[in-house]
Amino acid sequence: MKKRVCPRCGNEIQKGESFCRNCGNVMPKEKDNTYIYVGVAMFVVIFIVIIGLGLLGSESDETKNIIVDDLSEIVQDEDRAEDYLDTTIHTSGYLFRKEDGLDIDKDYAISSSAKSFKKKNYVLIDSDELKNVGSLSKISMDGSLEKKSGNIVFNVDRVTVNKKLSKEEGKKELEKKLGLNEEKKVVVKEEPSDTVKEGSTVSVDDILSDPEKYAGKRLKIHGMLPQSVLETSDGRLIATVDNMTLDKHIEIRGASPDFGGCETMVIGTVFLENGTPVINAYSFEALGNTLSADTSDAYYPITDGYTGYTDTYEANYDMVIRNDYSTSAAKVDILKKGQLVKIRDIKSTGQDIWGLIEHGKWVCIEDWSKGMTYLTKVN
Repeated sequence: MKKRVCPRCGNEIQKGESFCRNCGNVMPKEKDNTYIYVGVAMFVVIFIVIIGLGLLGSESDETKNIIVDDLSEIVQDEDRAEDYLDTTIHTSGYLFRKEDGLDIDKDYAISSSAKSFKKKNYVLIDSDELKNVGSLSKISMDGSLEKKSGNIVFNVDRVTVNKKLSKEEGKKELEKKLGLNEEKKVVVKEEPSDTVKEGSTVSVDDILSDPEKYAGKRLKIHGMLPQSVLETSDGRLIATVDNMTLDKHIEIRGASPDFGGCETMVIGTVFLENGTPVINAYSFEALGNTLSADTSDAYYPITDGYTGYTDTYEANYDMVIRNDYSTSAAKVDILKKGQLVKIRDIKSTGQDIWGLIEHGKWVCIEDWSKGMTYLTKVN
């Protein structure tokens, strides 16, 4: 920087001093070039920005040449595709038409070859200029990527057909390349070996081992049919089919058997009630010799030779005969619905009435607490 000196005495003047310290001469004001420097700097910056924007603009307007295999990778990666949505792209390849039996989401697609297309390496095309161009025609096109209905699609601005096949020629060539005209193999889905088919013959133990497996199926259930009904823990009398060792059973509803005490085949549908299997029976088939399910004639038999006075009752339900006049007494036999029985004595507990058939055999006639009449007097 040039030094300032006093024009009168030649003494050096320091920056910012307005007079000479040697002779007292008043010095003229010093020129301030700061604004000039700032202005030049701003001009340079603006110029650089304008040049930069011009370069960027020219780059964005430039058409990118992307081979179709690379383009297919881009469209399958949505994040990568986002970078190309506003870019003009030029690519080329072979045309594939949906109407030729291809499983694609648009009417057209482009790929580098039939082999690449089979590997799902293709780009979906949106164009109105390909209606009469057959599959496997060689095409070049310019356009841009767009999001449409969840897919990244190449929206064509301009297309050039370099090697054209008619629609008929293209379809035949496509069938040859992709094997579309080969006879499709019919694949029969084999059912698992443990699948239960309708009408299968199963055992009582089979059903009890896996109730859900058999639920809803109409089956033939093999087991033993008891000669009498079973009393449940809640006092119900139910028909059952037992397993062959007579230690397990399944309740039967629907149709009722007219025989018992033998091996049987119950035809019915299994359903679950609170997880417990029940058979809705349609019919029964006896296997071997049978006994009547009702082991008596019209009258329940008296075995002690009693000849005194009795009243005759008819059973309105299947009833349990017990060894005492109490619901907690041991069960000794069954009085079948419709059967007649001679009652020689009556006892009341205050809640129900019991009739004595013979020593150690009592049957409940009426339960006042439940409002139930189990036996009706007929004489």
